[in-house]
Amino acid sequence: MLRVGDTLVPLIFMSDRRYLSNFAGDKTEWTEYMTIGTLSSKIRQMPSTHSIVMVSILPIPIKNRNIPQKRLDEQRQTNREVMNEVLRRLLHLLTFKQNPTTGSGYYNVLCADGNFRHCKPVLAAWLADCPEYSDLHHLKWLVCFWCECPKNKLGDYVHPDKEHPRRNHNLYRTLSNANTKAANAERSSGHVHRGCNVIRHVPCIVSNLPKPDLLHTTQIGMLDHLQKWIFHFMKTHARLDKYNAIWLYVPAYHTLTPKNKSYEEVSQWNGKEMKEMSRYLLGVVTQSLRGGNPAHCPIFNRAIECTPALLEFYMYARYESHDDATLSYMEEALHRFNTFQDVFLLGRVGKKAKAKANTLRTELVKKRKVDGETDAET
Repeated sequence: MLRVGDTLVPLIFMSDRRYLSNFAGDKTEWTEYMTIGTLSSKIRQMPSTHSIVMVSILPIPIKNRNIPQKRLDEQRQTNREVMNEVLRRLLHLLTFKQNPTTGSGYYNVLCADGNFRHCKPVLAAWLADCPEYSDLHHLKWLVCFWCECPKNKLGDYVHPDKEHPRRNHNLYRTLSNANTKAANAERSSGHVHRGCNVIRHVPCIVSNLPKPDLLHTTQIGMLDHLQKWIFHFMKTHARLDKYNAIWLYVPAYHTLTPKNKSYEEVSQWNGKEMKEMSRYLLGVVTQSLRGGNPAHCPIFNRAIECTPALLEFYMYARYESHDDATLSYMEEALHRFNTFQDVFLLGRVGKKAKAKANTLRTELVKKRKVDGETDAET
């Protein structure tokens, strides 16, 4: 609750790992940046304004290979404690310990117009990708950072009335402070690592800090998956040559660059290429699946129905603002995508079967090696 004359300063943090060089191994850097939410987005996106500043560099631990699992778990716990200490030093002015009363936490700040204002800084958002959210919030990998969805149900469509319970970070803070056997078991059931997490001690709704990341989540996330599904689908139904030919001859039109490579010849897809690809993917898929055996028409129609569903969801997600109508359109498109996406599973091996095949392949290789050594000795 702000008093009359106070100014709210929403702090927005951003972090992303970056590879420094492909010629020096896996050397990475994990930097954190900060800006304020009262700035206009046009001003914030101009590099000349310097509205985004780097505030810290998080430590990247050395990868430990070929060590016992117990020692590896201890080292990972130490790495989380070191990262938490860096975050504590960065966010110590926003935590509960520094703000024991409602009147503290205010600062007289010199603003750009030359006047001093009584400002209250608050942590409003943290922009990152999904693996970084897991590290920042001490969550285990391959789990949802928004709700307590089981791992075996990730990717399934959930009706808005039957959503999974959201993560209660206040409860996680209480369980970590208790540090009892029952508290540790309850925390572990939510796929949360042990230890203190400084972000849970900041007076904010921790689950609201992660914001939708259009680049990692949709452009090089779901759209990349959809492309791979379509590729295997075309290969299974002997339409890959036609798919590559139509992809190569997509004409240049209104900022669409002419194509000089087919789909299989493209080695890497980035966000800009994904954004351009979304404009003509549906046309390429529709023309590639035209004609042929009438028995395959129902399967082809399901593939054609699934493709525009995800593309519509992506197009709506690019809106700068939303209302109830656009949100309902996104919900309907997501429902259609989850309804028809099983068509791409036809002809593809499952994870369990693939793991079993890899195990059998490894056993065969070992057996051949032993037989070869035996024959050599003989």
